[in-house]
Amino acid sequence: MGERSWSQMVRNPWPVRRARTRIEGVELSPIKAVELEASRIPDVVSLAQGIPSFDTPEPIKRFVQERLNEDVCARYSVTPGLPRLRESIAEALRRDGMAYDPDGEILVTAGSIEAIAASLLALVDPGDEVLVVSPTYASYLPAIRLAGAVPRFVALAEDANFDLDTDAIEAAAGRRTRALILCNPNNPTGTVFSAEQTRRMLAVAKREDFIVIADEVYKDFLYGEARIHSAATELWARDRVIRVCSFSKAYAMTGWRVGFLHGPASLVTEVLKVHDALVTCAPVVSQYAALAALELGDAEIAAFRAEFRRRRDQVIERLDALPHAFDYQKPNASYFVFPRVKDTVPMARDSRRLAADILARARVALVPGVAFGPSGEAHLRLCYARSADDIHRAFDRLDDYFAGRPARATSPAPAPPTPSTGGLTRRAGTALLRHGARVHLARTRPRIIAITGTQGKTVIKRTVAELLGQTLRVRANPLSYNTAVGLPLAVLGRQLDTRRPGRAARDLAAALWEAYASRARVDVMVLELGVRAAGDMRAHLEVVRPDVVVIAPLAPSFSEDGGALSTLRREIAALCSAGTASAVLMCTDDPFLAELAEHTPGAVGFARDDVAPRDGGIGLRIDGTTWPVGRDAVGASQLRALSVAARVGRQLGLSDRDIGAFLAG
Repeated sequence: MGERSWSQMVRNPWPVRRARTRIEGVELSPIKAVELEASRIPDVVSLAQGIPSFDTPEPIKRFVQERLNEDVCARYSVTPGLPRLRESIAEALRRDGMAYDPDGEILVTAGSIEAIAASLLALVDPGDEVLVVSPTYASYLPAIRLAGAVPRFVALAEDANFDLDTDAIEAAAGRRTRALILCNPNNPTGTVFSAEQTRRMLAVAKREDFIVIADEVYKDFLYGEARIHSAATELWARDRVIRVCSFSKAYAMTGWRVGFLHGPASLVTEVLKVHDALVTCAPVVSQYAALAALELGDAEIAAFRAEFRRRRDQVIERLDALPHAFDYQKPNASYFVFPRVKDTVPMARDSRRLAADILARARVALVPGVAFGPSGEAHLRLCYARSADDIHRAFDRLDDYFAGRPARATSPAPAPPTPSTGGLTRRAGTALLRHGARVHLARTRPRIIAITGTQGKTVIKRTVAELLGQTLRVRANPLSYNTAVGLPLAVLGRQLDTRRPGRAARDLAAALWEAYASRARVDVMVLELGVRAAGDMRAHLEVVRPDVVVIAPLAPSFSEDGGALSTLRREIAALCSAGTASAVLMCTDDPFLAELAEHTPGAVGFARDDVAPRDGGIGLRIDGTTWPVGRDAVGASQLRALSVAARVGRQLGLSDRDIGAFLAG
């Protein structure tokens, strides 16, 4: 062991002492500490930790089970995350007015706190200051200290419903300020920062030259007229904003530990290095759960949001009945309320002692307000993500506590049994759908644009459908995750909802009616052809015969994915040799496709460099024609998609004038 023996190191463990200096001041989250203490007391009702009372929705669990059965979850993904998941995230961001490149500006993480910790470790130096609005989420402080930085609290404007106080932020910013962290909608106050103050905060960040880490994990739970204004939507400040999101809250997936961040490539590239060192990649099984959530979860979010709003109203009614104990501001987002304890209440100005006393005497677990920063003192945080019964039981006990009565001893009523979900016999349902899709195509005879590959496939589909949809009747189903069922459903323009008994059967009946009886017609179908195993492409061609084939680059989904990539290449070669398409467009940025194009009759190449700088802007050049591009085009996938859309538009008879108008934006 060199100059120092093992026995010497045991007697004088300097590496341990040095390591401990880095975690001085890092403590277990006070929220977790409350839960841990509550677990030692019988018959406690907890409104402490922010865990939704719901289970992960059945469609997500079924999707993950299918992926487990396909043996695709046992390997690392590429470090930034599954390409298909990042593309799906990019599509969701675009719908919300934010354009980010899935190949360099989106990173899938092991939950939102890993995203925040990795960002701080990558972008903040020891001794730097990080501004933290107060009150705010307690776990930011350990992450800041682990990075060697110094947290500096900036109070929110409580009189303005806990909005940002940009004058206070500017006063707190100094030469060592490197970042500001905020949670919007805010935990613990349940409020949303105004657009005006968000813009002013970003202006301060620009003047003082610090980055903004915007944690928006509660963005899906807004009530009434509340609207979130994300810092990431301000294009002029884009180069200094990292936005963090999570699947934990919106989809009841706290145990899956998966989230994501997005930001400018210059910052995300640095965070990626730390992410790789910490976790290599987010859990692959959880990444597939996240993919299912994005593709299947909209209805689930709506149901959760409606229930949380009912519980919020329930909490407000109970707080209104305790005017001698609390003042509060109505939360318009998340699932927390942060009432101020009135001065007449004993221990009102010591929220730790008060919360401990309530736990001991009333057996109700609440989080002391000071856990969320100095301006949180004299408050308590209540979480209404718990069941309505738990909320009522907790407030019954709080009524007794503040009235000086002994706590009521009650036990939770047993939960009613969850009805089992009936389903289709998969094999029979799949056969019916595939036959119906073939019949429908024979009846309606649309032109078929088939897109395959891996990188940018969804972006290409959306862009092609948008261009063609200006003059033609287009069908482009956004879901394409199921090789056997997804393609016929896309052809028929239907989805199967198996969340409730009988619903899947009705959806199947509607799909078959579309196949055999509907007179509705479309001119063009834009379909994705997914490949997981040998023979998948042949199965697709039994349902559809493409008129135009588009092949996106073949990027691996996993760190060691040679076998899957080889299978995909063979399947694409089989598609090209089938000879059904009048045009085959291949991305020549991919060396394999560039070589394949040379041996495929009629193949045409496209590349990201088709779109290049021109006259102070950018232009798309195809076969001697150049169109100015005014559309927002972020990332290689979007640039390729514009080239593909123009080529497909020409193939289907659109005029150069129509294509130019589309590209101009």
